[in-house]
Amino acid sequence: MAKPDTKPVQRVKDQAGRKLGRRGIETRQKLLDATLQLLAERSVLDVSVAEIARQVGSAPSLFYHYFKDVEEAVQQIARRAAGEMPAIVASIEGGLEGDLGLERARVLVEAYIEHWERFRGALLLRNQAADRGDAGFQRLRNIALRPLVDELQKQIVRSQRAGRVARDVHPYLAASGLVAILEGLAGNAHRVRRFGATRNQLVDTCARMLHTTVTGAA
Repeated sequence: MAKPDTKPVQRVKDQAGRKLGRRGIETRQKLLDATLQLLAERSVLDVSVAEIARQVGSAPSLFYHYFKDVEEAVQQIARRAAGEMPAIVASIEGGLEGDLGLERARVLVEAYIEHWERFRGALLLRNQAADRGDAGFQRLRNIALRPLVDELQKQIVRSQRAGRVARDVHPYLAASGLVAILEGLAGNAHRVRRFGATRNQLVDTCARMLHTTVTGAA
């Protein structure tokens, strides 16, 4: 993952570049909320501007006042989701060592799953588009995931210096792998019963993987 060059910034202008007032910002947010609601129910390919506008009781022309197309609206939602990540990462900044660290890992995983439940449709599209090579969505994914990768990498290095994690473990690769696993499992949290697992088991399993890999705990 390449380091992002900027932080996510909330856009407050319309398509003509005019700054939005309070009512404009509220209307724009309603359109984003309607987009996210529809994405929770179906593929982005099946979500139309007309449907989004109908959800908020407006004409499609209003949507185009704020967004170029549905994909741009999804990018704005993904940017909003990325803004939540620093607070989620803060839950493990005290370290993952010991029983307290394991509990911090559980808090992180629970928050991460809830984050995915709120933004699932947009995050799925973000990841799929990024995997296809879309530069805009790649950048948004990097902005979102980099804080967690950096924090886990830092803690793995600390554990290596303390002799708890083997020196041949590459900190960045290990941290990136953990985040990829967490992304995959959080994105499929709604399906865990198919595998004979409960949500609590999902949280505990992810937390144990984080705790063991980062601290070297048995």
